[in-house]
Amino acid sequence: MLLAIMVAWALNITAVKALTSVLDEIWVATLRMVVASAVLTVCLLARDRRLPRFDRRQLAALGFAGFLMVYANQLLFSRGMHLSTATSAALIMALSPSISVAAAAVLFRERIPALRVLGIFLGFAGVALVIFNRRDASEVAAGLGEVVLLMGLITFVFGGALVQRLAKRLDSLVIGWAIYVGGTAMLVVHALATQDVRALPPELLDGRTLLLVLYSGVLGTAVSNVAWYQAIATVGMAKAALFFYWLPIFGIAFAAAFLGEALSVWHIVALAAVIIGTRLGTR
Repeated sequence: MLLAIMVAWALNITAVKALTSVLDEIWVATLRMVVASAVLTVCLLARDRRLPRFDRRQLAALGFAGFLMVYANQLLFSRGMHLSTATSAALIMALSPSISVAAAAVLFRERIPALRVLGIFLGFAGVALVIFNRRDASEVAAGLGEVVLLMGLITFVFGGALVQRLAKRLDSLVIGWAIYVGGTAMLVVHALATQDVRALPPELLDGRTLLLVLYSGVLGTAVSNVAWYQAIATVGMAKAALFFYWLPIFGIAFAAAFLGEALSVWHIVALAAVIIGTRLGTR
């Protein structure tokens, strides 16, 4: 399931890149989240025939998780990608397991075995090999864009820590619905307050654009993120986060398949490092 999530997210990156060429960053984030929230609402009503009720503590925790994992994460990621490069973004995303392990150690007092540390190192090394051996890769000094991307990653990781706590009493679909509805409401208010609705381009009604929005909202966000919450609840945030190493690997593979980019021996070495690193980190 975790590998399938990484495939869906890798394809989602391609879809989002295509969408940002015709829509403003704020509207791309908002429209995707609106679709995701609608899908989760339909699924929840079809299963339970009613919307869930929460106590005050759960409501506060879900609202804060929605702020971190949807509202803040989407705004920071979109802005960071605008200011930074894809190379820097991929490297920072590869830091997710390290940040997750550190967060789990601090918040849940989880012990960090030596093999997991080795797995983190091997996975990060594999991702670095893939990125820096691409023909269009460039090593850029850390700047504002990288800082913004790192902040976005931190919001996602710490939101995941809240999900791990909430999963003890709530199931994944309920958690996903509450987080996305709350976070999407914040995005909609932000978009309406800062953007001109009349400025939406006519390309939004184009069939290709609508398909990209639907894929990104349904599979790339709603379904895959509920599955991610289930994975966090099942194996814990630190172990699940190690699979983030597959995200840039799948991204390179899709680029080779759909864009004709050439693969090299470094990609084989990197793939081996990711597999070994993930195995060591989750055994």
